[in-house]
Amino acid sequence: MSRISARSFIGTRARFQRLRDAKFFNGWIEDFSGNRLSISTHNQHAVELGDEFRFEGFGHHISVVFNARLDHIGQLDLGAAGAMVSQIEGSNVQVIEACRTTFDFTVTSPIRFAASNESVRMQMPEIYTTIDFEGRTIETFTIDVGPQGIGVILRESLPHNAIVDVTVETRLGAVSAHGSVRYCRKDPDRAGMMRCGIMFTDLGRMEKPRWERFLRDLS
Repeated sequence: MSRISARSFIGTRARFQRLRDAKFFNGWIEDFSGNRLSISTHNQHAVELGDEFRFEGFGHHISVVFNARLDHIGQLDLGAAGAMVSQIEGSNVQVIEACRTTFDFTVTSPIRFAASNESVRMQMPEIYTTIDFEGRTIETFTIDVGPQGIGVILRESLPHNAIVDVTVETRLGAVSAHGSVRYCRKDPDRAGMMRCGIMFTDLGRMEKPRWERFLRDLS
């Protein structure tokens, strides 16, 4: 555990809860160094600069917990659809309601690491993937990965608990697995597309070590 640092969590999923009203958020850790943290998030709640949050991040068998204060909104195009800024009457506070954007935080508490059984999820560039379902092959791409499955983008929805066969074309070679659809919902970042989570139910004897090596190389 001595080799673990905040930077070990870059590219992984995080969830965070606002302290003043207990609302939950989630996003991807883009940068984490010293007491500075950047999160890419699809925000569905209004936020205010100065809001305090409690964070949980999950890496490979390790978790991180800390508090942080929102002090900057990065890469926010106020002309983009879905991005709105409104003034709170009688104050200088701006309330920002946006779609995908980057929130920058200052860590305000000690950073604590602990062993964790929660599976890591890592964001990554699109990887060509095929899904075999009910006798047809669907071409798609994977956008996040973990030991137990993948997140993919589709032009159609798949039923919950549908049984599928997936093949992910990694740089180490193709990895094929049987899987089950855990969720399928509208993708907040791509109009007209669906985001689906597929949990592996069986990785073959040759596939499992290749997938594990692929994940290790990402970390």
